[in-house]
Amino acid sequence: MTGFDTMVLSHLPGVMRSLVFALLFMHVSSVAHGAAQCSSRSYGETFSLMRNRLLTSGYSTLQADFLMRNADQRISALSSAKLNDAAKPCGIESARARVLACAEKVLFPLQGSKASLDVTGQTSAWGKTQLARRELLFIGSFGACLETAKKHMFHG
Repeated sequence: MTGFDTMVLSHLPGVMRSLVFALLFMHVSSVAHGAAQCSSRSYGETFSLMRNRLLTSGYSTLQADFLMRNADQRISALSSAKLNDAAKPCGIESARARVLACAEKVLFPLQGSKASLDVTGQTSAWGKTQLARRELLFIGSFGACLETAKKHMFHG
């Protein structure tokens, strides 16, 4: 876990932090074990589903746009040239879709009160200095899934 991940988690209440750790280990490991499985959805479809899921889960349009724009930038940096042998048959779009599908699996079992997730704090990430807990949850979940994908589906 990076220093940023620790910083993100330190802003969450203790019970929620424990739940995040448990869910991350449970769901993120499924990406590692299923690395050779192709995504049944395209990246574009997965992207749209994730954005809609954020909006229907209490994220504002500004928050959803901010998070999805930054997630897309990071996912777009994943190169098909670096796919490992297990991931090559599925292709880059599948690998990219799996990162968002992983983040969705990790993030949405978390159910908390809207008020507690909307509390903001002075935390800097992705070029923004005021982040709500729900934004930090997305960023942390997404980051864990992205790093797991890089480790298990890409070289280098």
